[in-house]
Amino acid sequence: MSKRHTMCQSTGFRAGCARRDFIHSLFAAAAMGGLAARADFKDFLAAIPSPTPAGAIPDKAGAVKVRLVFAAFDEVQKRKTWPYIGFDFRPVMKNVTDALNAAVKGVAFVPGMASDVASAKKIVAEDNAAGDIKGYLVIQLNNWVRCISPIARTFKPLLFCSFPYSGIGGWDVDNATLIERKWPNYAFMSSLDFNDTIGAARAFEKLKDGTAEDFVKAATDYRLSHTPPESGIKPCEGPLDCLTPEETLAAVKGEKILSVEGTPAKVKEQIRKDFGIIVEDVKFAELNAAWEKVPDADAQLKVDEWKRTVRKIAGVTDATLLGSAKMFIAMKQVLRDRGAVSITIDCLGGCYKGKLQAYPCLGFMELQDIGLFGTCENDVRSNVAMVVFNAMTKGRMGYISDPALDSSRRAMLFAHCVSTRKMLGVGSEASPFEIETHCADREGASVRAIAPRNYPVTSVQFHFDKRLLAVQTGRSFSNDPDDRGCRTKMVVEVTGDFEKAYLHWNKLGWHRVTFLGDFRKDAVALAEKLGYKVVYES
Repeated sequence: MSKRHTMCQSTGFRAGCARRDFIHSLFAAAAMGGLAARADFKDFLAAIPSPTPAGAIPDKAGAVKVRLVFAAFDEVQKRKTWPYIGFDFRPVMKNVTDALNAAVKGVAFVPGMASDVASAKKIVAEDNAAGDIKGYLVIQLNNWVRCISPIARTFKPLLFCSFPYSGIGGWDVDNATLIERKWPNYAFMSSLDFNDTIGAARAFEKLKDGTAEDFVKAATDYRLSHTPPESGIKPCEGPLDCLTPEETLAAVKGEKILSVEGTPAKVKEQIRKDFGIIVEDVKFAELNAAWEKVPDADAQLKVDEWKRTVRKIAGVTDATLLGSAKMFIAMKQVLRDRGAVSITIDCLGGCYKGKLQAYPCLGFMELQDIGLFGTCENDVRSNVAMVVFNAMTKGRMGYISDPALDSSRRAMLFAHCVSTRKMLGVGSEASPFEIETHCADREGASVRAIAPRNYPVTSVQFHFDKRLLAVQTGRSFSNDPDDRGCRTKMVVEVTGDFEKAYLHWNKLGWHRVTFLGDFRKDAVALAEKLGYKVVYES
């Protein structure tokens, strides 16, 4: 493992030096042969003198030419997706290009951008015609720019990197697929420390006299050697005292989940058969009707409570807070009317299409504070996991997220714009929280909850058709306030084999449900009882 230190004070560059000075120091270090300081991708957002023009070929006599492909929908983001609408990728692309060309002496990185399969094919065709491109470095800047396949199918050496809190979702899924195919030209990196992208990119120097296999071995060896070992820090509690599988299934039998607006009949039947849980469809109209009936005075009481207890409110109006409070009360009423314990809503589709009166993020938080459940994106699988493992753990509350991977800290970064404040259970002390806009679109009101640190963590996910249960363990150690991606970001050190964390996103999707507590053995026992195969993600 390499030693990592800072050029500024021990508190890091943000406290010790200005952003622009830090950027300049990075390039100075690169020119001297390497980047010693820890450098997050976001450190490359500031403008620098003489940026590399798009498509420019650096003047490096005798260097290996590698196409640097930035996978993004637009140079300035127009879509409501990670990292967020309006994000300007132009300085990122220019500064990253310059940093790579300064640090990797034997390689000339030629920049380009792909927004879809067609544009990726065009780049490949142009490179084939030129005949001098020896490999590809692809950096995923938006989540679902599915452009990697035409590049991978060139079978030229390929390094695929994520831009965390920006392009990690699509990267997770596509990377897992490429690993599964075992293509001999393929290597990858997902690290918040840009030094790791540079270190892996130096593997392209092997192409001067070596083979694709030499490149893959060098890049892979770098990733493995720069993924730190487990810290050995002992978490604050041991394994949980859980219900048995039989007791767990008995506890959830007959519970009802509401799906707004709808879940396929096949999925509902499988859930009923395996868990005894009933999934019932609800229309937006029913929820909106309940919202309309909530008196403003009742909702204002909840708003006043939030204002008394919140740590910070940023970018959210009083009118938006009132609508969110009415949504909480409406969801609670619909749950009561339907005799249900949980609700999951196609919240983004509903808000973007004008079918939902307010974002339900704060309402989901409030439901879990009182022992009910709420999940976004009409994600019934995650909702079932929340209900089942809440029962098994005798009341621990789950947190649904879009995970990102950071090999530089052997960490999973569990990110979403909603969270329970009471992960230890309804009777526990509430964690600090903040109210901000929903990150991707800068609209509505969402939650940043500060998860307790140094707890054992278990993350799970079901796949009903494939009869799979994913299980991963770790230790909570931080909360990341980064403005990209979603608002709540619990950072967890992965225990066990970190390389397994890359493998299963193409089979189980992007969402995971995370609980404080070590109940890995109990989850495995439940899977065996259900006849599910356990997918170990650590």
